[in-house]
Amino acid sequence: MSKLNVKLLTFYSVSIAVVGVLFKVVTVCGETNLKAPPAIAGNYRFDRKSLPECLKSDVLVLTIEQSGVYLSGKLRAGSSETDIKTTAEDKLSLSGKWENQGLSLSGKVENLAGCSGEQTAGGKSFVKLRGIVEGNSLNGKISLTDDAGATIFFAKRETAVKQENKTH
Repeated sequence: MSKLNVKLLTFYSVSIAVVGVLFKVVTVCGETNLKAPPAIAGNYRFDRKSLPECLKSDVLVLTIEQSGVYLSGKLRAGSSETDIKTTAEDKLSLSGKWENQGLSLSGKVENLAGCSGEQTAGGKSFVKLRGIVEGNSLNGKISLTDDAGATIFFAKRETAVKQENKTH
């Protein structure tokens, strides 16, 4: 049998205790200081009264997808509900981030015919959105062209339609 070295046993015991205490301190700091961003993904329907003049006759819906603080989205405009239906092959043309309790999205959007301003090749307009999500509403400013001033908007989150699972 080998001899039990007291110094070596003490060193390992103290090392394990220090690692345990450090792990506990880091865990407590992480739980108190690190907060995940709120889940804001969904469809937001704009209030027509708050839209710029060129879009007052349209139905405008912003779809937001979220991965942590990173956001992507699609702004769809149309004269009726069928014009703005989303499909799986729709590309998300807006990108942005959630920071300081607000969101910012920007990108090129098509189908804003009345608010064209300067369009890029392919009939797309540059859009900037900045807003704050409060409960189920999104309030902020939208700029439809680079040189135009921002317009204040209000949008409400649409409730998701859940499909029922039928078992036979």
